[in-house]
Amino acid sequence: MPTEISAPLHFRTLLTGHTYLIADFYATWCPPCKTIAPIYEQLSTAHAVPGKIAFVKVNVDEQREVAAQYGITAMPTFLVFKDGKVMEEIKGANPPALKRVVERVAGEVGRERESVAEKVGKKEEEAKKDSEVKEEKTVSGSYGMTGGNNWKMSLN
Repeated sequence: MPTEISAPLHFRTLLTGHTYLIADFYATWCPPCKTIAPIYEQLSTAHAVPGKIAFVKVNVDEQREVAAQYGITAMPTFLVFKDGKVMEEIKGANPPALKRVVERVAGEVGRERESVAEKVGKKEEEAKKDSEVKEEKTVSGSYGMTGGNNWKMSLN
């Protein structure tokens, strides 16, 4: 579910707290905005990832400062941010374009997460091998002779 922006600081906080932020600049009186809203909500529900991908709605009549900062003149306008910078803009209610960009962003995040998981897995595997090697090197023992010609060995 997209987050409704309540103040410019709210927007900046979410922008800096996520790798990607997908913003819907809309107006309550805008028919195309109302048409695409359910699609945007579905995409948000399916693809939001805490700390990675955030979906927000910016009412241009209530958040004029934020809308002006990004030069919003048409509604709806979707801005896709990566690391706080605009990387893509979609003007108008264009569901195929919106789906395409959201799925691309979700794919990039998925690949990043897989890469991190692979690195963690490799580090765990290396740590396990290192501990196995260390265990092999720490074996110690002693030899002794018991009655007659019988040798006795003990390992610690």
